[in-house]
Amino acid sequence: MILSMLRVMALSVIRDRGALALAFLLPPIIFIIFAAIFSGSNGEEMRLHVAYGAEADTPIIQRLEAALRDDISLRVIAGRLSDRDDVARMVETGRADVGLFVSGDLEDGASSPIIVLVDPAKVIAGASLSGQVQNLIALNLPEIGVSRTAPLIGQLVGGFRPEQQAQLDAALAAISDDAASFDAAPGLITLQNIGSATSSGATISYYAGAVAILFLLFSAMQGAATLIEERHSGIVDRIAVGPAGTDVVVLGKFLFLTVQGVLQVGLIFLVAAMIYRVDVTHHLGEWLLTTLSASAATAGLGLAVASACTSKQQAQTVSTFVVLVSSAIGGSMVPRFMMPPWLQDVGWYTPNAWAIEAYHGILWRGEPLKTVAPELAWLICIAMVGVILSLVISRLRLRL
Repeated sequence: MILSMLRVMALSVIRDRGALALAFLLPPIIFIIFAAIFSGSNGEEMRLHVAYGAEADTPIIQRLEAALRDDISLRVIAGRLSDRDDVARMVETGRADVGLFVSGDLEDGASSPIIVLVDPAKVIAGASLSGQVQNLIALNLPEIGVSRTAPLIGQLVGGFRPEQQAQLDAALAAISDDAASFDAAPGLITLQNIGSATSSGATISYYAGAVAILFLLFSAMQGAATLIEERHSGIVDRIAVGPAGTDVVVLGKFLFLTVQGVLQVGLIFLVAAMIYRVDVTHHLGEWLLTTLSASAATAGLGLAVASACTSKQQAQTVSTFVVLVSSAIGGSMVPRFMMPPWLQDVGWYTPNAWAIEAYHGILWRGEPLKTVAPELAWLICIAMVGVILSLVISRLRLRL
């Protein structure tokens, strides 16, 4: 009897293509996505998009720039900016993951000439670039380290004659014994956050958008699945007898799912505003348009999936597949800048990437509506394509 039950269960899975895909296809795909992200997050595959600028044009700065551009783990934007604010603006507007500006003489041991400009929502990008620059300098420009250290040693010992070597050893021993009182030379690299002094606002606004689009997808897929139940129960057929056909069913559900999504996202951002002080009220109009566009996009996508599936179980399987894969590569689970370039490009085919960029741009970068118009346009396109597909498929099913 036990073997019979085993056989029954095995046959039920084998005959159900959706269950088969959910059990054996989705796990390796999700694994491949996360393996691609995290295997490259500390290596060459991460490939940060870097805005570069320098105040001067000395030979050693030119060598640093050449080393940066030759490094395959970085994507340095073409051209060199001469103003720190221009580099910061590239990062603020999201055109670069992180910025690097050389503000003085690299061999001057009294200052920190290399400034890494960091978006607080991408702190790891600043730390990664800082480490990479230090590594490049050690490999390609070792004279910088020596030249910055030599004045300090000379100040301590006054030269390198034999008797002074002993003095150097004593001085180094004194420094190691009382490091706190030693006036050390400034570091070569400094990290500067752009925008607000606190990084929590950027991170919270990013993840508020990421979580909002994730749950919009879940609720839209689940709500749209009622279309299948109504089709099987004959409700759709009875409504289709009317002059509007099945269109009223699809369009009515689209409106409901859109309004439901707006309320759902509103609650998420209400919590973000009350607890984490995310400033929504000053950008209420832009936020509402973004939320409407995102809700409409997920509603259209959910209705297209529900119309194409023949059973609720099949719809649940496809929905799970779509939501998890879209969220993983679209930035809802892991920030997209940590992904390899090819995966970042694939992510633009998901509504998650466009919605997250729009929310982050409005709430953190304070971008006006015209700046985030491309993101909203793509979300509206997804909504229209989804609704049209759902209308066409529903009409075709009625004729069968």
